[in-house]
Amino acid sequence: MSAQTLHAQVKSLEAQLAVLKAQVKALRPNAPSHTFADLEGLLAGKVHTTEEEIEAAKYRVKWDDEEGGGQ
Repeated sequence: MSAQTLHAQVKSLEAQLAVLKAQVKALRPNAPSHTFADLEGLLAGKVHTTEEEIEAAKYRVKWDDEEGGGQ
């Protein structure tokens, strides 16, 4: 490809990018941002689950009856 062709493609991509950015901005106005500290505050007083508990729950056997006997 010639330099002129590559330059034209770059300009075309830049124009497409500008259009896409404008569409995204029009669809979603700036939402308020939150820090991790804000988000952690939302979980204050909630039950804490460790990674070990989550991993153990992945491998639990599901029984057909409610008592868990499976007989």
